[in-house]
Parts: sequence; C-alpha cells; structure tokens
Amino acid sequence: MRFLLLFLCLLGISCSGQKGVPKDKADGSMQNSKELQLVLVDNYSGVEDSEFQIVRDSKTLRNFFIQINKARKPGLPIPEVDFSKELLLIYCAGTTLGVGGTELFVIEDSKDNIVVGSKERIPSGKEITNITTTPFIIYKMPLTPKEISFRKLD
Repeated sequence: MRFLLLFLCLLGISCSGQKGVPKDKADGSMQNSKELQLVLVDNYSGVEDSEFQIVRDSKTLRNFFIQINKARKPGLPIPEVDFSKELLLIYCAGTTLGVGGTELFVIEDSKDNIVVGSKERIPSGKEITNITTTPFIIYKMPLTPKEISFRKLD
C-alpha cells in the first residue's frame, strides 16, 4: 500500500514537472527559427578566409559543394532546395583554431533589408581546441526581394 502511494506521488510530481516554456520566450525564438533554418554544418570547407554567400540558384550551390568536396570521398550530398521559394545563406568562418563553430541569426529585418549576423559558439571543455579547422554553416530562409547584408559580431 505504501509503495502504491509513493508511486502515485512520484507520478504526480513528474507530470507537473513537464510544464511548457512561457509563451513570450517561445514566440521570440520561434520567430528567428522561421527566418533561418539550419541545413548543414561541418568543420571543413577548404575556405581559408571568412566569407558570406547568398545562394539563389542551384548552379552556385553546386559550385560551392564541388569546392568543399574536393578532398572528401565520399563527398557531402547537395541539399535539396526549392529556389523558387527559398534561398540559402552560407557562412565560411575561415581558418580557426578548435571546433567551436558559428551560428547565424537575424539582427535586423526592416522594410528594405535584412541584416544577418554571426556569433561564435564557445566550445565545451570536451571539444578539442588545438586543431585547425575551416568550418562552414548553411541556413535556408524564405525567398525575399529584400537586400541581405552580413555583419560579424565580436
């Protein structure tokens, strides 16, 4: 009988612990996730200098994957993208020390332009920090006639 009572108490506590995120916090993060959706991230691009690309056609995307797949066997598959509805943002961080990585996010979305920024992700203590990488990250977003610019944040 005691075990049954204890089990019911634990069940009640565990169910109430599954409460959702407050609505105002969820809305802010969902807005950014509607803008940018992560497609691919990897630690080797072969691009030694930092660069930002906006890809609006399959030829440009194919050329990028030819470049990053030069030293890979098998190479990374080219993502399927409907360029009539979406565009891709590619950020190559250049030569970096470690495997921390980078994240892209929308800084400003005005009537005429969108400003995208990058933020370095701090590696956890378990990640190796004494190797040289050339990471890249690809996000997709809805097709827009607005001008898209890039700003690197420190």
